[in-house]
Amino acid sequence: MKAGYRWLLLSVLSPVLLLGGCAGEVAIRRVDPGDRVHYGESLTVDGLRRESVNVLGNYLLQEVARENPAEAVRALKQINLREPRAGLLAVQAELCLNAGLHEEDPDQAARFFLTAVVYSYAYLQAADRPERNPYNPDRITMMQIYNTALTEFLADLRRRGLADHSDYQFTLIGGETVRFRSPEFYCELPREQLGAFELCANYRPENLTHQSFRFGLGAPVLFPVMTDPAATGSYKFYDDLVLPATAVLTFARRQPGEQALPATLKFFHTREYEELEQEDGRKIPLALDFSTPLAYMSQRPLPLGFLSYMLKPAEADPMEGLYLLEPCREDRIPVVLVHGLMSNTRTWLQLLNTLQSDPVLRRYYQFWGFTYSSGNPVLYSAKLLRDALDAVRAELVASGRSTRQFDRMVVVGHSMGGLLSKTLVLDSDGGFAEGILNQPLEQVLGELRPEQQEFVREMLLFRHRDYVRRVVFLAVPHRGSLLARSWLARLGSALIRLPEKMVSDVSSVVHNLALHGQLRSSEPDQVRLRTGIDNLDPADQVLQKLSELPFPEEVPRHSIIGNRREAGIPGGSDGVVEYTSSHLDGVESELVVRSGHSVQRHPLAIQELRRILLLHLKQYPELRLPAPELQLDAPAAESPDSTESEENK
Repeated sequence: MKAGYRWLLLSVLSPVLLLGGCAGEVAIRRVDPGDRVHYGESLTVDGLRRESVNVLGNYLLQEVARENPAEAVRALKQINLREPRAGLLAVQAELCLNAGLHEEDPDQAARFFLTAVVYSYAYLQAADRPERNPYNPDRITMMQIYNTALTEFLADLRRRGLADHSDYQFTLIGGETVRFRSPEFYCELPREQLGAFELCANYRPENLTHQSFRFGLGAPVLFPVMTDPAATGSYKFYDDLVLPATAVLTFARRQPGEQALPATLKFFHTREYEELEQEDGRKIPLALDFSTPLAYMSQRPLPLGFLSYMLKPAEADPMEGLYLLEPCREDRIPVVLVHGLMSNTRTWLQLLNTLQSDPVLRRYYQFWGFTYSSGNPVLYSAKLLRDALDAVRAELVASGRSTRQFDRMVVVGHSMGGLLSKTLVLDSDGGFAEGILNQPLEQVLGELRPEQQEFVREMLLFRHRDYVRRVVFLAVPHRGSLLARSWLARLGSALIRLPEKMVSDVSSVVHNLALHGQLRSSEPDQVRLRTGIDNLDPADQVLQKLSELPFPEEVPRHSIIGNRREAGIPGGSDGVVEYTSSHLDGVESELVVRSGHSVQRHPLAIQELRRILLLHLKQYPELRLPAPELQLDAPAAESPDSTESEENK
């Protein structure tokens, strides 16, 4: 081609080339090695997924979505009417959530959030087919959008005071109307016993070693339980008890002539319900949060501090007894937790938080706590424990409910609580009683009224409870603690003010029997009474006689012991109790962890208790436990921070 023609061709094509270049040439750039980890991430700078940005771009709606998201939602609605596609539902849901989070007008934000709930729910109902596409990434995204939008919408309902109402309506961004029916509560407790719900998203637990949370559908909430302080019975609810629950918003099909979309807010008590069943029979797992409700229970101090609780047993008397985290259920095995010296039921929160994250334990166990004033004599508190458990079983029998699972009970005792727990599986006799009283039992009984005689017999002549099938001892001073002889312990014991009613009330007889070998005294205030602290002295008669009673072979027992210096070593001390005091011969397993006396809060001790509880279930084949998640060809390596007996290796 001649030079003149080449110049003419270039002069003609240059404007065309320049115009074409306005769209930008396809190119590529190399990223730094640190950016490799972000490859495949879906979220864009607009706060939307790449898939949503693609759809908006395909219909020239990107700018509209930035300037007027409501208009973009309506445009997508019209497109979806012409060509229904699941992807368009997903884009509308995400666009509404994103717009609601940036909307300053709370009323308009609520409309965006509710619209996001409707579209994400519609996607999960109509478009999501796990059997066809098990690895569909939109499923998780739509559940996340649903959960976040529902949480924000529930916050708006709380602001408006509508959460418990019905027959109110909202208008969606696309113009449709949603009418709300009466909320539904799936819980054994009646609605009037539950306070106004709180969103778990409004709180963050602190100082927990485990976050007990499972992803699923819905907004986790908590319901305060309204209890009557004057109510009496064989058990109580935990102080400031709240029930963990999950809220979901479901939508029904419109009936002929019905203009508004029917909606129902449903609350599921998540210790009873873990799935949402769809109309077609499919089940979607619910979101579960157990940590936030447990932490919420500890935000207020107890009416009595742990020290006052010990020093003033008479004032603490109304707080003694069994405490439940949920209504008593006949289909679950009780795990009874008995705290130690200067403690209360809250000492178990770390342990409970971790254990309830296990779905098998949640399915087959219910956790109870027994509280008492550790200033009272051990045998007196032990009688209260036996009486409380006997009363629950009697109630089950009287109401015609099954005791099958109750009679498979596991008892876990920490420190002094282990001494109380021992009496549930031991048998005493007259020799035990006389060894404590320093005089013949019949002579003592002869000086008491008939009702007082019965009380003394029940306290000193105890028999094992057949319903207790396994016992776990945590840092228990079976042979006492030398700290009980320290000046500080003696001062604390001297400060304890046991109830002054001596003979007039049956329950006060124990204080006569707690005297040093004396039944009566004309000046009881001048006589040193044996307190719970005194009972921890290695030379204490009650402690020694308890340690001499043989354990029955048919009830498995386990020990978890702390050693401040080194784990896995049979020896040392947890700072309060020596290993030689905590150790028991003949146990099914023994674990020594590096810990102080509060071993019940140690993660490895909690995992050991989890193992024991799962082991306990295996002795009942009819429970049909699920198979292990993984079947390993070789056993897992043993933790260097634990030791077990030969039977469990």
